Amino acid sequence: MKIMFIGSEATPFSKTGGLADVLGSLPYALHQMGHDITIVLPKHKVTKDKFEEKLTVEHTTTVPVKDKKEFVGYEILLHHGVKVVFVDNEYYFGYRENLYGDYDDGERYGYFSQAVVRYLKYIKGDIDILHLNDWQTGLIPYLLQCTKNSALNHIKTVFTIHNIAYQGRFDKALMPYLNVPYSDILEFDDTLNFLKTGIVSADWITTVSKSYAEELTYAYFGYGMEDLLKERQNTFIGIMNGINYDEFSPNKDSYIAFNYGIHNYLKGKEKNRQALLKMFHIEAGGIPIIGIVSRLAEQKGFNLLRDIIEDYLEKDRLKLIVLGSGDDDLEGYFDHLKQRFHDHVGVYFGYHEKMARQIYAGADFFLMPSRYEPCGLSQLISLKYGTIPIIRQTGGLKDSIEPYNRYTHKGSGIGFLNFSKEDLKRALDEAVKLYQNQTAFKQVKKRGMQADFSWQQSALQYEKLYQKLGD
Repeated sequence: MKIMFIGSEATPFSKTGGLADVLGSLPYALHQMGHDITIVLPKHKVTKDKFEEKLTVEHTTTVPVKDKKEFVGYEILLHHGVKVVFVDNEYYFGYRENLYGDYDDGERYGYFSQAVVRYLKYIKGDIDILHLNDWQTGLIPYLLQCTKNSALNHIKTVFTIHNIAYQGRFDKALMPYLNVPYSDILEFDDTLNFLKTGIVSADWITTVSKSYAEELTYAYFGYGMEDLLKERQNTFIGIMNGINYDEFSPNKDSYIAFNYGIHNYLKGKEKNRQALLKMFHIEAGGIPIIGIVSRLAEQKGFNLLRDIIEDYLEKDRLKLIVLGSGDDDLEGYFDHLKQRFHDHVGVYFGYHEKMARQIYAGADFFLMPSRYEPCGLSQLISLKYGTIPIIRQTGGLKDSIEPYNRYTHKGSGIGFLNFSKEDLKRALDEAVKLYQNQTAFKQVKKRGMQADFSWQQSALQYEKLYQKLGD
């Protein structure tokens, strides 16, 4: 099949979050399965800075934006067998440091959507499936419905919601800049809403885990879109994201102190454990290390640690190592823990790839107490590195981690249901008990390392969906 992916970022060209990891992996897995794949992205400044010399111009045209015509160039390169097309416009993308967050994001991604449709016309609709991602592409299926170009009528659209909290909401004063006919499809809660437009207009809706798809039909998780998604329940599914084991594998990770695999994971984990303690200047000791690599935000659930974590540190029951940045109050709290318990707590504010990998390799447990988590990547990495996830059973965390059962000894992590500090405390207690039972502890680590969450598994499910749309 001929499949075109549209998105606002993709590794290695540009990245702010998990969307880039998806578009940097899933298209290539499908290409390896024999499909003809194209990716279309904005030519961001970061892309220009890194790849300018490798790009060639394929086509140029203009796109209407209000009462003017904006230049658009389509520049291409072949990356691991996949054609990547960059939409080039210096004003909207070429000189800006940020991918998002500017005052005119609605205009910028309205322009990008128009440019994508112009490209489809240029190639005379020579694709079968158009796979769209997040609000930045939500206008595109509506634009296709409005176009009178018969060459595009056969194209089927898939729209993936990576995180429903980000919706692309804009004042209705943006409408003249979009150059599309008005419809209530465009509007939600007295604003223009690009995500809502995609939900209503696409042939099929997906999201990044089965449980997140179920959660999005409830008001607590749906951010106002729950009723629309209930209406689309027959054309709405969740498919779990995968992980790139070429990038995340302890047996060849150049960032960690000692490479290891299933055959020598006990030796490997211990050597990396000692390296991690040394990296964060924490004293050694026979108690579990809990690692965190995350954005420090309310959604990630770290507020639940308040009032419970200090008891564990005071009683010498665990060590805590944190890498991340975010809310000022959470950063302040973790800094307080570091100052008070400097022998047991290590903290680095910001992001550091080597430190992150060393935490995955050297910690005993990895904490993700999220209020909601569409898919999650860190729990999949920690499994591969033999670090046991402690997760709240929500979204992709629920789908990927089987809670440990102390009676059957089955499971790959520690799980808790309710978003409460009481439930998190019970999970931490369970982790300490598991660590003390070294036989069971080793079994759970090994089981996690053997789990398969490769992109090939996800790609097979998307292939089935594409085939269903093509029938």
